[in-house]
Amino acid sequence: MKGRVLLLSSVSIVFVGCGGGANAPSGLSDCNQSGYDIYLGYYAENPSTNPEDPTAGFLIACIPSSNGSFKSQFLFSYLGCAGGVDIGTVDGNRIGNNLSGNWSGTVDGINIGGNFTGSWDGIKFSGAWDNSSGKVHIQIGSCEYYVAPDGTWVLYGLDSDDGGLNIQITGSSPTISWNNSISGVNGFLVSVYDKQCMYDKISLSECTMWSVACAGTISSLTYGTTPLGCMDLFPSQTLTSNEDYVVSITAYGSSQSDVKAFASKTFTAP
Repeated sequence: MKGRVLLLSSVSIVFVGCGGGANAPSGLSDCNQSGYDIYLGYYAENPSTNPEDPTAGFLIACIPSSNGSFKSQFLFSYLGCAGGVDIGTVDGNRIGNNLSGNWSGTVDGINIGGNFTGSWDGIKFSGAWDNSSGKVHIQIGSCEYYVAPDGTWVLYGLDSDDGGLNIQITGSSPTISWNNSISGVNGFLVSVYDKQCMYDKISLSECTMWSVACAGTISSLTYGTTPLGCMDLFPSQTLTSNEDYVVSITAYGSSQSDVKAFASKTFTAP
């Protein structure tokens, strides 16, 4: 997983989400099936094993309420040295409260992947991933970064709030606001997704309507307007009246991998 990106810094290498989704395990092509639901969250690189540039990215999954196959997609929050779309996919199974599978992806043409394991604690799924190639150094010209050898991940059901972000969506524009007084927060990753698209495709790369990175001083956004202190990761798309969308916000501290809070909230476009 990766990026040498430090959002809103002088190194403005960021991921722009677009492109196809992951291949599903046999029998799981969407999340509209009985007993399955969508989960949102994030992955983070281990800052101890990758102190050079630890980062985090977006994560979606379709997981059954009991035993069965699941599908997940990593959406990397950066552009690599050569640009293009970087997506990781996870295929696996749920047995009881445990998830296990394998993830794979390509970063700047380099194949990466490994194990993906975790469990349900009554509130969220969480666990660990590793890179079977170990720590990978990628360099193209003057651009270089590291792919961490391991890290963690967390997935929540929709409309969860872990950390007190208290997302509010108001007005006809609409306006998205949240609590920016959480201790130690230096920045926010804010994304808006098409809810039905997520169920139909289990893909953030295809279902992102807008995504921005904002400084820790920001506490509200009008949809489609990027104020000073924020940077577009994915340009805004037109919302359709009376359709459902989901806002997710990741609050991070000293680095993107230092996640302080995560929340999502469903709203209907005016």
